[in-house]
Amino acid sequence: INATQGWDITTGDIGDPNRAHSVVVAVVDSGVSPTHPDLIERLTPGYNAIDGTDNTADIGGHGTHVAGTAAAETNNGMGIAGVSWGARLMTVKVLDQDGDGWYFDIAAGIVYAADNGAQIINLSLGGSSPSQLLQDAVDYAHAKGSLLVAASGNNGGAVYYPGACQNVLTVAATDAQDN
Repeated sequence: INATQGWDITTGDIGDPNRAHSVVVAVVDSGVSPTHPDLIERLTPGYNAIDGTDNTADIGGHGTHVAGTAAAETNNGMGIAGVSWGARLMTVKVLDQDGDGWYFDIAAGIVYAADNGAQIINLSLGGSSPSQLLQDAVDYAHAKGSLLVAASGNNGGAVYYPGACQNVLTVAATDAQDN
């Protein structure tokens, strides 16, 4: 992905040495481990849309994996390098320990992220049914200036929601034959 060339332009840190002005990436997922050594310095206050609390601990591990890819600490002698390692991470828990969730919680998580300063909202999740509630939440966050990035799905078929919603940048992968 030419990350090292991109890091010559930006790492997500927009100039403040204490990172208070870093890009904020909301990871709307299963939570994030609050003690992960590659993530602990990146975390901002988050929200659990399932139960309305600030308990965003990840039991299943998916959200922690996504957060690490986005912004894991770099040059610390352990783990991996996050793509945007100067960014801050806002944890928004909308999925349970099995990776299951409801559009209602996902929509609430999107709105929370937008209302609390997330410039980028990552949605590595999805469902096969359209939802006006989900589209409304996406539109709200987009109107507030957030870039919403969603997975297309892991089935090689139709694009899942929210990736299929308007105002979402949807990401997919290809195989060795570029399919």
